[in-house]
Amino acid sequence: MVIWDKYIRIYHWLIVIGFTLNYFVLEPGETIHQWVGYCVWGLVFVRVVWSFVGPQRARLSDFFPTPIRISQHLRELKNRKIPKESGHNAVGGMLILLFWLLLLAQGITGFLLEETDAFFGSTLVENIHEYIAHSLFIGALIHVAAVLLTGWWGRIELIKPMITGRRKS
Repeated sequence: MVIWDKYIRIYHWLIVIGFTLNYFVLEPGETIHQWVGYCVWGLVFVRVVWSFVGPQRARLSDFFPTPIRISQHLRELKNRKIPKESGHNAVGGMLILLFWLLLLAQGITGFLLEETDAFFGSTLVENIHEYIAHSLFIGALIHVAAVLLTGWWGRIELIKPMITGRRKS
């Protein structure tokens, strides 16, 4: 069964690549670092739009974290019975929303540092930009651990569908 559309999968892996490049490989402030950051910012912007117009599993309404949805997901985890047809869950939805906010804030602070005279060289904005980057890295570690643990404990394929778009029914 189809779980993730092509845009969601491409978006996910481009975000992984963009973050990895800017966090581990590229020199902060260099032109390529800036362009990768702007591309990530653009991807997030398009993803937010896609959350209103894309297919059902891509929509914010499908994974928006409410107390009832969070409780339901935790119950499914406890019982080790996550529905095979499910996409993102409400707990993952909280992390998605946090990632969107942090990535958008990262782009804004980067823009302020490099493209505006008022904040060029600002230690405060640099520290905020760095703190957000570290927060994103911690969030990514939590995300990977949650995918591995949920996949194992919940007896559900999570990694393969983010590559192929499909999960065995």
